[in-house]
Amino acid sequence: MLREIRGVLRNNYLKMRVIARKIIGYPVLYNVNRVSEQNYSKRALLIYLTKPFRMKEDDPRFMNHQNLRQCKQIASVLGEFGYVVDVADVEDRRFRPSTHYDLVIAHKVDIDPNMFPVDTLKVYLFTGLNHIVHNRNVRKRYQALSQRRGCLLTPHRIHTENMPFVLGADALIGFGNDFVVSTWREIFSGPIYAFYNYGFREIRFSQERKDFSLARKNFLFWGTPDYVAKGLDLLLEIFPRHPELHLYIGANLEYDRAFCRCYRRELYETPNIHPMGWVRVNSSEFYQLMNKCGYVILPSCSEASAGSVVLCMSAGLVPIITKEAGIDTEDFGITLANDSLEEIEKTILEMANLPAERLRERSMRTREVAEAKYSEEAFIRRWREILGDLLKLERENR
Repeated sequence: MLREIRGVLRNNYLKMRVIARKIIGYPVLYNVNRVSEQNYSKRALLIYLTKPFRMKEDDPRFMNHQNLRQCKQIASVLGEFGYVVDVADVEDRRFRPSTHYDLVIAHKVDIDPNMFPVDTLKVYLFTGLNHIVHNRNVRKRYQALSQRRGCLLTPHRIHTENMPFVLGADALIGFGNDFVVSTWREIFSGPIYAFYNYGFREIRFSQERKDFSLARKNFLFWGTPDYVAKGLDLLLEIFPRHPELHLYIGANLEYDRAFCRCYRRELYETPNIHPMGWVRVNSSEFYQLMNKCGYVILPSCSEASAGSVVLCMSAGLVPIITKEAGIDTEDFGITLANDSLEEIEKTILEMANLPAERLRERSMRTREVAEAKYSEEAFIRRWREILGDLLKLERENR
């Protein structure tokens, strides 16, 4: 009960902050990389998040989401390439440029590209699938839920399909793999660059004492709303049929009361399903989950290098995901053939019966790949590669 009250209070607080920001507006932050403007001849605008640039370096809120630190890292790499960097917030609907920019990187599909001069290099930053594909997939999931269960829920995230900035961009950059890129290829024929998400460098977890014979029976769903789009409903229909297996849910379920009503019996009256609420990364409860579970499972219909999965991979949890999660599972994880209940259930049972030593090997391999490809160092290295290519585009534009 106390956890539910805290969840409701937290949600109300976040909603009030959003409303206040819409009324007060968002500040545009100039020269966030604190360089000498006399020595820098180029200026870049990042339209993403202003919040991390107003936080101290040791602020614990940087552990709330990877994108906070990533914003600062993108600005830092831009500085390496000779740009003074200004930042506007993606939620700022009043923003209009007051100076000339050589480069604009915007996570906002519906702004008019013509507000910037013709010689400005315009880049759209995507964090998910092409909106048209996303909307189609999400609506399909909700329709399937309605037919299976009779619950008429409303999707949380239906995105605008009016995307003038995307269509007017010179290039696209975003989270994910070739599959995610392929969805944007449906509407954009120019250069598209992808990069991977990462887990937090602060995570310190040893697998040496982990009991993999027990962990193979325990699965973790770690995610934020929308829970139907992320496939939690599918898992809640599978696990009650297998009481020997356990599903741990690291999610702020109170955010979606309609979903909780639809699955109240499964969530709160089923012994092998454990709603853990919002779990802070690097907390003792977080490490207990990492030690207890063998797998992180996310049968989502729309992601892009899903941050929750990558975070768990950095602690050695083997991913079981759909292709829409935007992560190549290679030889360590499992990409589901499809998102049917039958396929998900079959895969869960196969993985639960995997010999403990095989799971240990997969777990070690998962962590090895996470450290090599899904790390902050790899993220920064890839951004340097991308910006090197973008500079060639910029010179061609002039």
